[in-house]
Order: sequence, then C-alpha cells, then structure tokens
Amino acid sequence: MAIKVLVERRVRKGYEEAVWEMLRDLRSQAVRAHGHIYSETWRSVSNPRTLATLSTWASKEAWDAWANDSFRMKADERINRMLVGASRVRVFEETAGPPLVIRKP
Repeated sequence: MAIKVLVERRVRKGYEEAVWEMLRDLRSQAVRAHGHIYSETWRSVSNPRTLATLSTWASKEAWDAWANDSFRMKADERINRMLVGASRVRVFEETAGPPLVIRKP
C-alpha cells in the first residue's frame, strides 16, 4: 500500500538557499530510489524558513530503505546542521475511515 511521508524542516536564518539546494539534490537522488513515486517541497506562507517535503512511496518498506540509505543519511546530517531543531518526519497511510464532516457555524 502506498504511503505519504511528510518531512518538515525549520531553516536557520541565512541558510535558506543552501538548504534549498541540498533538498533539491536529495530529491534528485530519491527519484532513483526503489519505490519512490513522487515528491515535492513547499515553503510555509507564514514562515518562509519552514520547508515541507511531501513524498509518495510504494510501501513503508520502500520508504524505510530510502530513510536508511547512506546517501540520504549523510545528506540529512548536513542539512540538520542548518536547521532550528531536528527534522520532523511523519508517515501517513490512506485510511478508509469515516468521511470528514465540516459544519459551518
């Protein structure tokens, strides 16, 4: 079953361009990884130094293999030095739960 992985990073002031370039390189390697389907990186509107990468993987096992890949781990280590705190990684799977109901006041 396909999964989505959300990686959120808060970049230290002055490192925005360097982190952006490193994330671009990291994503270019990820597309070659087994089970990678798609990924995109977004910048927060309210805080431009907060970046979020959302990727889709064929399975949790495919993501785990990429998460433990030596290239990714080294790149992530270098990126983390330019962040405020550690990267936040969350893994999501599709759910067939009840529909979301939004009530207007």
